[in-house]
Amino acid sequence: MTALLLEAVARDDWAWRATVGGAYVAVIAVDLLCVLLLTRVLQRTHHTAIEVLGRLLGLLLAAVGVDLVLDGVATLGVHLGSRDY
Repeated sequence: MTALLLEAVARDDWAWRATVGGAYVAVIAVDLLCVLLLTRVLQRTHHTAIEVLGRLLGLLLAAVGVDLVLDGVATLGVHLGSRDY
């Protein structure tokens, strides 16, 4: 989506703007479909399972954030150790 947005800035014709607009509408439609399907799934799921999944996703988000911060620090030239993985 970001690539489309950046390309839209470079181009100035209506056909390309319509393509970008269509891409946004397609993403909104997919998001709506996911929300409608997940509503039924979440109604049948036990509250404890939802809490566990929320905590696991929070842990994953924190790990991704730490990785991004460490990559940024390494880009600045500060090497905190070897990353052989």
